[in-house]
Amino acid sequence: MPRKPAVLLNALHTSTGGGLIYLKGVLPHLAADPRVTWHLLAPAATLAALSIPAGVVAHTAPRLRFGMVHLWEQVMLPLLVWAWGCRAVLSNANYGPLLAPKASVILHTTPRAAAAWPGLFWRVYWGLLQGLTRLCAWRSPVFFSVAAHIVADYASHATQARLRLAPPAIDHAAIPPPVVRDPNLVLAVGDFYRQKNYPLLLQAFAKLRAVHPKARLMIVGRPVMDDVRNEVMTVARSLNVTAGLTLVPGLPHDQLLKALRQAAVYIATSSAEAFNMPVLEAMACGTPVVTLDTPFQREVAGAEPHSAAVLVKAEGDTAAGLAIALLGILSTPEIAETLRRRGEARAAQFTWANTARALQDGLASVLKLG
Repeated sequence: MPRKPAVLLNALHTSTGGGLIYLKGVLPHLAADPRVTWHLLAPAATLAALSIPAGVVAHTAPRLRFGMVHLWEQVMLPLLVWAWGCRAVLSNANYGPLLAPKASVILHTTPRAAAAWPGLFWRVYWGLLQGLTRLCAWRSPVFFSVAAHIVADYASHATQARLRLAPPAIDHAAIPPPVVRDPNLVLAVGDFYRQKNYPLLLQAFAKLRAVHPKARLMIVGRPVMDDVRNEVMTVARSLNVTAGLTLVPGLPHDQLLKALRQAAVYIATSSAEAFNMPVLEAMACGTPVVTLDTPFQREVAGAEPHSAAVLVKAEGDTAAGLAIALLGILSTPEIAETLRRRGEARAAQFTWANTARALQDGLASVLKLG
């Protein structure tokens, strides 16, 4: 019987957030593929956060500074890949070891977020990220993306022929049971980055409070950029909505899902995302969703006229459009129920088994597996 090929799942840059959720979601399904033996490379803290399936060979990544870890990945990791006997590499990031055999990547970020990150350091960072991603996409025999809308930012038309979509998904078993909803709670989730567009959200909330004074807004997110959080509080004070505003500096994932279950409506005003995971989780929790009408939101919620969310055009008085959408859901049970049913049906289409299958099928074509 021929020996099964070994593949390295490179999670060198996976530590928190969406990348870690993605890794946790696909790993059990990838490990169950009888055609492949999997090796996993990740930082010690990441390995500790995972339930590593039987048969997966785990390797602890070295602790290095930002620049050195990238140098190590390009110089040393290809040598280790050969030493471990791996025939291919799948990197859970936009980039991976260029000199490794059959090196594939999973695009997780969009360079459009760069406009919200001021300063020379971040301009250089995003420029290098985009350049290295383009090289990896060109080098990969097949590459993957969490969303279709970001591919053109990194890959030429010819390169896109090798693309496979593998979007994030939901662990539907982890969705908490229904609870009595807070009829006035508007929820937003996202760390305090400029692209989250929180000043626009507060403007919409102020207009909503003017006609629905009981409405309350909760924003769950880490204060990653202190100046952004300070701006949020400044805008809230200027709009006189601090009494109805609660800022929560992050929640464990199970508690976040409970908060989504409790909210009357979820709102997302971000101007740049690769795949907006909280929108998918809100729909899975049966919470009506309001978002800006953007390509990345349509990939999650679906396009009109059958979208699972209320999509508001970013034109004219956008804040007023968002407020009207929120008010419609809070004051009209029939609208809320329709969106709830559509959201649950849409979210059910996203499963980690489907995501892993897209990855498996792409790698199987490269490795010529039956």
